[in-house]
Order: sequence, then C-alpha cells, then structure tokens
Amino acid sequence: MKTFTETLKNGKAVLTGYVHDLSKEMPNADTRPAALVFPGGGYMICSDREAEPVALAYLAEGYNAFGLRYRLGTDEPAANSFSDAEEAIAYLHENAAELRIDKDRIAVIGFSAGGHLAAWLSTLGKLKPAAAILGYPCILPEIGKLLGKDLPDLCESVSSATPPTFIFTTRNDALVPAKHALRYADALDRGNIGFELHVFGDGAHGLSLAKPFTASGKATYVNTDVAQWFGLSVNWLRNVLGDFPVKEGEPQAQDATLGCRTPLHVLMDNEETRSVVLEVLPQITEIVRQAEETGQGDIIYNTSIKQIARVRPELIEEEKITILDERLRAVCGPQM
Repeated sequence: MKTFTETLKNGKAVLTGYVHDLSKEMPNADTRPAALVFPGGGYMICSDREAEPVALAYLAEGYNAFGLRYRLGTDEPAANSFSDAEEAIAYLHENAAELRIDKDRIAVIGFSAGGHLAAWLSTLGKLKPAAAILGYPCILPEIGKLLGKDLPDLCESVSSATPPTFIFTTRNDALVPAKHALRYADALDRGNIGFELHVFGDGAHGLSLAKPFTASGKATYVNTDVAQWFGLSVNWLRNVLGDFPVKEGEPQAQDATLGCRTPLHVLMDNEETRSVVLEVLPQITEIVRQAEETGQGDIIYNTSIKQIARVRPELIEEEKITILDERLRAVCGPQM
C-alpha cells in the first residue's frame, strides 16, 4: 500500500491517501473506486476517530481511500471548508490515472459536520461525487447558529444532479437530532434521488464505526447495532457504483505448471492422478504424514504441489514439478 499526504493550495488543508499496490493476481482491480472521508467535529476539529479508521475500513473493502482534514476553527468560515472539499475532489479527478481510481466512482463519506460537508458537496459542488454516505449529519441551517457558522440550506439545494445518498443516524441523538437526516431524506425523495436511510433505535452522537477501537475508551461509543451501518453502506455502494468485474465460469489463467496448481486433495482423490503423483513425488506421502501429525492435514490437502514447493523447495525439486505437470496433462488433459 502507498500512503501520501498532499497539502492543498491554501496551505492548511491536508489530503491523506491510502492507495492499494498493483498486483498481477488482481488484474480486475488495477483501477478502483475511491472513498473520500470528511471527519466531523462541529467545524472546529477533525475527529481522529472518524478519519483514518474509516478510510482504512473502506480500503479493506477494495477502495482507494482518502481523508481530508479541512480548514476549520472559529476564525475560518464554513465556506473555506467547502472550498477545501471541492479542491480535494478536483485533485482526485485530476490525478485519477496516477491514483488508479475511477473518477466516475468517487464516494464521499462524512460524519456530523463532515456529513454536512459531504451533503454540501453533493448539492452545490462544481464537481459532485458519484455517491454520498452521511453519518448522523448536520443538515439544517439552524444548527449553524450553534456552531457559529453560516451554513446553506441543503434540503433546498437538492437537485437532479445530487448523487444517491446513504444516511444513518440514531433516534435519540441528543446533539444532532434525527430530524436532520429525516428532512434530507425527504428532500432526496421529493427530488427523486435514490437514497437509503437507517435510523437506529439507540446510540450516542459521534459513534464513528461504533467499535471499541474507535470508542475513545467510552462505552457509549460502542454499539453493535449501529456498527452494522458500515457493512450496509458497502453493500449499498456496490449496488450504486458497481463491484469489481468478474467473469462467471472463466477458466483460471494457465501456465506450464497447471496440474501442479491443483489442490492436492483433488489429485489424491482420483486414482489415476494419485498414482502419477506418488510415482513422480513419492516423498509426498511423508509430507502429508508430517502435516497431519502437526494438525495441518486440512491445510496441506487444500494446498497445491506448486505452493508446497514454493514454501519448502528442499522437499520438491523444480524439475519434478515440470515432469509431474507433463504427466498429469497426459493423463487428464489441460482441465487439471
């Protein structure tokens, strides 16, 4: 994985990137969708709990992930935070090839004030994301008075260009009432914009992933019900943005050691192939015996001879691999 930080043009906001390495074993993932995370914090701080842990969670789902620490504080108008969000998504568009992302499949994920920023970009941004995920978002402009910020009315700003949106909140959020999420969902519905809304029955504001490691040591930030939001959002994103391409029934790439890439149990369950394996590699019996004695019998049977040779080259010579593969092809043809 490659990580980097990029200071935006204003000299204050910082974009952090987490980009998967290329792998010849995953050619269908050379170009990936992107997840751009906006942490919350009342436009006064950027919460660490809603930043890197969330970005890495989407990274683990195959996305190239990015987190924005935008300008904030009492002396920074909210318009500056919005400008940073616009610059961040523009950066992803301009550097899509280098970052190996599909600029048409960028999702923004925001929490609380960061959720407001994600919705702001979705409704009034020059470059809009393809999808938005809003966690317990501030939406209604009235909350700007509490934050000391001048905020636009995002419900009135929903248009046909607003992207599909996933929203989650809790019914008893005491800091940002559920009505913020409900009214934004209603605005999306009236605008015929696709959305998915989850209002969990119980949970504090600021839950992030709602797991112990993001809980700051506080039990109120751990909630197994609300923690489901992440998996639900991933499934929703796959429906909206599409998944990595796969070909049903497509045979695996073949090479000179095709037969030796077959799991050992498949070769040993067939009388003809078993006799070939034992003739060419009589030591396989001892290898299996040792594995079973150490409780690794299932592992060895589900491993290919090629993989065994790679891990224990002193046990299986490379030239034997070639001979065995040729003999297996002669017995069973290229389907092995």
